Amino acid sequence: MNNQSQNPQTADTRAEPTRIGWADMTWRDYLRIGAGVFFFLLGIAGLVLPILQGVLFLIISAFLLAPYSLWVQKQLARFETKFPWLSEKARSIATRWSPKKKAE
Repeated sequence: MNNQSQNPQTADTRAEPTRIGWADMTWRDYLRIGAGVFFFLLGIAGLVLPILQGVLFLIISAFLLAPYSLWVQKQLARFETKFPWLSEKARSIATRWSPKKKAE
């Protein structure tokens, strides 16, 4: 018998990667893309310059640009399967810092 059928909690429940269209973007999306590109450029500079932490800035840019790039979404999904404990910690931090929806 398959291990996933025995334990339903280990089943892969991730959604397929999706891309946000240009017509659906708001000013927050443009701000997020701008910040992602800024951190990406800092990361590239940090790989060359010993003063900056290049890898840290590249990781930040990957998280900022993930909703807009299918390749980044696939890489983050691969990272989540490789390091599940770290992805759970990141998700708990993200839910704690995300804005709360008002109940109607």
